[in-house]
Formats: sequence, structure tokens, C-alpha cells
Amino acid sequence: MKPASDATAATQPWIVAVTGGIGSGKSTVASAFEQLGAHRIDADQIAHQLLLEADVVEEVTNALGGDVLAQDGTLDRGEISRIVFSDPSSLQQLEAIIHPKVRNQIEVALAEVSRMGFDGGSPLPGGRPLILLDIPLLESSPLRKIVDRVLFVSAPDEQREMRVQRTRGWPPGEREAREAAQVPLSEKKASADGIISNPDGLSSDEMEQQCRNYLQVWCDHIENGLE
Repeated sequence: MKPASDATAATQPWIVAVTGGIGSGKSTVASAFEQLGAHRIDADQIAHQLLLEADVVEEVTNALGGDVLAQDGTLDRGEISRIVFSDPSSLQQLEAIIHPKVRNQIEVALAEVSRMGFDGGSPLPGGRPLILLDIPLLESSPLRKIVDRVLFVSAPDEQREMRVQRTRGWPPGEREAREAAQVPLSEKKASADGIISNPDGLSSDEMEQQCRNYLQVWCDHIENGLE
């Protein structure tokens, strides 16, 4: 949580990040806040775009080997995942290439919103800009220190497993293997400022209401200087 400051705080963005397990629906929550007036910054989307850039393709190929190249010269993300999630050193190499570039683009996006000052579409008091950070490895990122609030997105393990098999085509066990390389969910949940529940069958209205409830709490905190 950032300390409350002087009058400049009135136009400094209020930054909220979402965290949670794979397949919990973090992007769904991020989209809901976007609909409510937040500026969404999606680290995965940025990373996917970076992996299309020629210089990044070259760096990743040099680090992980030619097998990560598809026939059309683009990176084979499935092969990359197979390599890095079975070899910690390869994962570290990939992260060393991608993470600084993603972080730089996020910082650029944050600066652009900061320059706005008053945001007529914001749901926060005084038009203070609201930013929603959708960043998978938040807990180990230097960006964690600039976040005002963290929301943990919760969904049952068996439902998360079925979601990734259905929507991403992952084989059984892939989700668990990837989560094993991340901060434990119990720690993510314990360090969050709130929880969004996202089980199967939850309606969009029910999701939006959870988001609105947190927005109201944040508005009260901002108006009372409890940042």
C-alpha cells in the first residue's frame, strides 16, 4: 500500500492488481473493472506481443534453441512452455529476456495514465484515475511496491483444472506443474487486500457487484485519506 501524500494524490492513479491461481478468472475480473472505468494493463497481452518481435524471437531462440521456432519463423509457445516448465534454468533465461521488457512497457502505460490527471471516466472521487494491473507474477515483481490494493481471485481447484483443459488445451497436471514454479496460492491469498469469488456459474452481474463493492470501499478510503 502506498502512503497517503499531499494534494498531488488527488490525481495520482489508484492502482489495483489481481492475483490468484491459473484458471481462476483474473482476466474476467480485470475486464469487469475495465467496464467500470479502470484502465486495464495486461502483462500477458504485452508479453504475447513482445514474442512476435524479431529481436525477441532471436533472443529466445538463442537462449532456448532452434526447436522453439515454428515453420513460419514465429515462436512456438507450446514448445517454449514444454521446455521452461520442465527446466528451471530455461525458465530463468526466458524470464530474464521477457520480464524487463514487459515491465518497461507497463511503466510506460502507467506514466501515460498518470499524465492524464483528471479522468472523467473514472469511478473514483475527483476523477482520480483507476488502473487495473493484470500481472501473473505480481508477488515477485518490482511493480508490487507501487500497487495500492491487491485482489485475490478465488475458484475451486477442480474448476480451474477443467477451465484450462477446456480453454487452453492443457493436459492434466500442466496447471499444477506451472503453479509449482510460482508463489504458493496460500501466500498470494494471505497477502491480498480482498477476495473476489469466481466459481463456475457466477453471473456477470454477480461479478460486477463484487467489483462495485470493492470500489465503494476504496472510494471511502480515498475520501477519508486512508490510503
